[in-house]
Amino acid sequence: AVVSTQSTGAEQTETDNELSSESIKAIAESLGIKELNGDATSYLAKQALLQTRTLLRDALKYKLMTNSSKLTADHLERSSKRPVPLYVSTTQKPRKYCMVTSRGREIYAAQEEEIDLDAIISAPPPKVPQDVQVKVHWLTICGSTPTIPDNPAMEDDKLVIDAPTVSLDNVETVNGVAPHEISREQQLYFKELTSKCISNDKTVRDEAVQSLNSDPGIAAVLPRLTVFIIEGIRVGLGDLKMYYIQYILDMLENLLQNKSIRLEKFLHDLIPAVMSCIVCTQICGRPLEQDHWSVRALSARILAGLTKSHNLGTNHIQSRVTKMLHHALDKQSAGLVTTFGVLAALCELGSLTISTIVLPEIRNIYRRVELKCATSQDPVDRHAKERIKELLVRKCAHVVQEHLPELQSVDDYEQKFGDIGREMFFKVMRPHGHML
Repeated sequence: AVVSTQSTGAEQTETDNELSSESIKAIAESLGIKELNGDATSYLAKQALLQTRTLLRDALKYKLMTNSSKLTADHLERSSKRPVPLYVSTTQKPRKYCMVTSRGREIYAAQEEEIDLDAIISAPPPKVPQDVQVKVHWLTICGSTPTIPDNPAMEDDKLVIDAPTVSLDNVETVNGVAPHEISREQQLYFKELTSKCISNDKTVRDEAVQSLNSDPGIAAVLPRLTVFIIEGIRVGLGDLKMYYIQYILDMLENLLQNKSIRLEKFLHDLIPAVMSCIVCTQICGRPLEQDHWSVRALSARILAGLTKSHNLGTNHIQSRVTKMLHHALDKQSAGLVTTFGVLAALCELGSLTISTIVLPEIRNIYRRVELKCATSQDPVDRHAKERIKELLVRKCAHVVQEHLPELQSVDDYEQKFGDIGREMFFKVMRPHGHML
């Protein structure tokens, strides 16, 4: 049977679009249905027209959605696949029916399972589900794992792991607590490394220090190595062994350059130790003969490296260190060697620190230095005065040139910086070939 469509304007005649009764009867006879009355054929013709229109409408929608120029069989196939049947319901299990007699008539009804309401009422209520909770517990405390149910199984106060570990009962501890457990091989490596780093042989010492600079295996012994550095500085300052402090600072400087390790967990111990080398009054037995100025300058570089590489918006390490150094600089009782170390550290923190803290106070700082040097009989103070002048001129010259371009003459520099102004002027102007 062919469905023909005719349209006049926006209206369509439905009688011409319907299937004829003869077509419906022919289709029924081909399916084995021989007797169909007129009402049945008319109803089937209308339903066939409705379904055909629905099929074509959905197919046209698929054509528009796919931006196709022609209506294809694929569009008709997609529109014929409906997710829900039209007139029947489906179920995975076949339904069972039973015969029910009502008023002398036999009726088949769906057989449903009877529900015992008494059993439901007498049944205990279900348990209330627990709310989601987060429990905080200590995984380790000072290198030891507490024996609580939330932590892994313990055996003889040690974690049950496959890797062989050794007891640290005979290992030196700090404040009664060992930093962490390491294997026997790591203990031997740590012992050999530290002994070579403080060796008197410069070749052996340089080789060991170079391993600190690049070896990623340092991370395994890093907690114990930081304790060695901290204790080494303490012992060196107490016994005035400057060469020992120099070796320890060389270790820390190379550790800071190692990109495979992170020192943020040990900053609370390392920064005070390095700061002690900067502000300590005496770090050697013969300050006139030994070059303790270079040790203070090295400590200042290390302190600047620690603060710059680990400064975050959450810890504000650089601002806190700068505040401590500024407080030490303002102390009237501070010695000149301490003033030199503090100024070296502030200058190493960068141009911003110099321009905001050092330059505004440079006149008062040098005046206080000259006053202390005039009233002191110690030759170390006179040497410290020259060191401070040389440091300020060398570190502040480029900052003055960048931030104070209005200063053009010697008088301007002397008025701004006082007695140190002439040396500052010569340092700033000479590299540019100015006629003096």
